[in-house]
Amino acid sequence: MILRNINKSEIESVIKATTPEKSSFKDILESWINEGITKLEWCFVVEDDENILGRLIYGVFDNSLKMLDIWMQNFNDETKEKLLSESLKIMKLKGFNNVECHLYSDKNNFQQYVKALASVDFKITQEKKSFVWEDGVISSLPGDLCFRSLEQVGDQEFINAIEKVTEGTLDEDDLAWVKEFGSKEAAIKYFNLLKDIDYKEDWWKLAYNEEQELLGLVVPQRLTESIGGINYIGVIPEKRGQGYINHLVIECLKTFKDNNIKKVIADIDVKNYPLDAVLQKQGFKLDCTMLVLKLDL
Repeated sequence: MILRNINKSEIESVIKATTPEKSSFKDILESWINEGITKLEWCFVVEDDENILGRLIYGVFDNSLKMLDIWMQNFNDETKEKLLSESLKIMKLKGFNNVECHLYSDKNNFQQYVKALASVDFKITQEKKSFVWEDGVISSLPGDLCFRSLEQVGDQEFINAIEKVTEGTLDEDDLAWVKEFGSKEAAIKYFNLLKDIDYKEDWWKLAYNEEQELLGLVVPQRLTESIGGINYIGVIPEKRGQGYINHLVIECLKTFKDNNIKKVIADIDVKNYPLDAVLQKQGFKLDCTMLVLKLDL
């Protein structure tokens, strides 16, 4: 049994051998490579007599190492040791200090993947709910809000808005960033992370009332050709509880619909009860839960 990198010429055959029901993953992986999110030297397979038993793909957003994809044919100690332990040692030698993984409960063998990661000392740092909206009716609400794009307001005003909406957040991961880096630096890091995922200046919006007071922000992002994600959304503390979050969700859905995206994903902290209620009110359905796991290398 050996661990090795994936060669460019075999991307299609590796995908077919490991997830034949997900042929679109070939296009996703190639887009990650083309955009610099991952490299072939960060893509690993475990082989035994030329049979592929596992696949693991790492990638980087804002200089932070993520485990983008993991698959194992079985979960015995030898396979886990080769795929997880040995690849993590290699990534550590490449200069990475920590790695993060998002596991969705609708993934086959979800609990076994959780146990496999725990066996190499990954810790669960957050639990989220994953909601999905699929080409539904978009509500209309009374009240005139003014939306200005990132293109109109500039980077600094948007970063300032991120810092404001993060104050008192119910998202455990955001709280951890603020605690580690401080509110201003955390906002800058989050802004750069979002830019790495998908950067469309005319999609990112700040919301203002008639008095031109800032209310909140929303960042819709394209994840694939047909799927979008609400990757950041929030209302500033002094304007919370007044229904403005509904306007932000609706504006986001309009952006997606105008750009032919018919499926929208929103992952939120399980403790974010207000946003949970709003998403359901605006036609989102609970799809699954998601765990955030992290490892200090």
